[in-house]
Amino acid sequence: MKSAKSLNRQLVASMAGVTGLALIIMCAGSFLFYELVFFRFWAPEGFEGVPEPDSYWPTTPEWTAFLVLWAIGLGGAIVAAMRFARRLIHPLDAVATAARRIAAGDLGARAMPTKASFAETRQLIEDFNHMAGQLSRAETEMRAWHAAIAHELRTPLTILRGQIQGYVDGVFIPDPPSLQVLLVQVEGLSRIVDDLKILTLAQNGRLELRLETIDLAGEVASVVAITKPMLQQAGVSIHADLGSVMIHGDGARIRQVLTVLLENVRRYAAPCEVRIETRATRDHAILRVCDHGPGLPDGAEKIIFDPFWRSDASRSRESGGSGLGLAVVQAIAQAHGGVAVAMASEPQGVTFEIRLPKIGP
Repeated sequence: MKSAKSLNRQLVASMAGVTGLALIIMCAGSFLFYELVFFRFWAPEGFEGVPEPDSYWPTTPEWTAFLVLWAIGLGGAIVAAMRFARRLIHPLDAVATAARRIAAGDLGARAMPTKASFAETRQLIEDFNHMAGQLSRAETEMRAWHAAIAHELRTPLTILRGQIQGYVDGVFIPDPPSLQVLLVQVEGLSRIVDDLKILTLAQNGRLELRLETIDLAGEVASVVAITKPMLQQAGVSIHADLGSVMIHGDGARIRQVLTVLLENVRRYAAPCEVRIETRATRDHAILRVCDHGPGLPDGAEKIIFDPFWRSDASRSRESGGSGLGLAVVQAIAQAHGGVAVAMASEPQGVTFEIRLPKIGP
């Protein structure tokens, strides 16, 4: 507030000073022009016979009139400067006050514009409020992110702690089946950590890819060959229609994408049929995975790639994963300069489509 008042005084003083100086220069210049130049070199007709006065300098009444007019002009300039300063300072002061509140932890603080604000200062307030809104949303998302991570880690850690404590207390005997249970929980924790690492690196633009020229169909075929027995055991039949299309990508990451999509089919759509296709359009290489399972809830296509999202039917850990798999798919697709989209299949089911930049015509 103190700086705003100081700026207000400086604006008024500066505009008043400039206006007063301009009036003085104008009046003095006029007098000097007529005194030294006009009547000596360009005297109007009819002035030749008029005796030249001792001086053309203004008389006392004239000086009085000039000073009154100067004071009126200066007063008008001060009033105009004060109104201008208020219109300029109020939005700046509102932004500064809101910024201090945000710095103190109040992320709901906003600067309020006034009707008399200039277009530029009104835009400044709108941009500031937009920035504050983004900070508030980011803080909310960060809290939700932390809560979701804690929730995902809590269950396997609780199982591990209880099992190990049972071994320590002699309640459980460490035989191969029980140790296998612990190994499954450790592997689950490792997957969560790896997925979180990928998402964090992708969000910071630091996800490293080992790019090389690869045939998308070949990478897909290798994943299908490995996962087909597991999918068939779960009641999922695979129909592959793979057209050769060259891309500049990381083969391991591409295989990871398809593995996640097929794992989702096994978890949420089995038993069903799944069709896997690779195609080339004018601009993209397409990897398409289409199942005929129960499909997605209405509107889920827009949020299905959000971290930790799960449909209501798969909230339990027995059928649902960590909720990070599809977020990783989107992160890998975007790191390749592409995108992942989801859409409803006909007559039912869901289709995932990975669109990547292709090489050549």
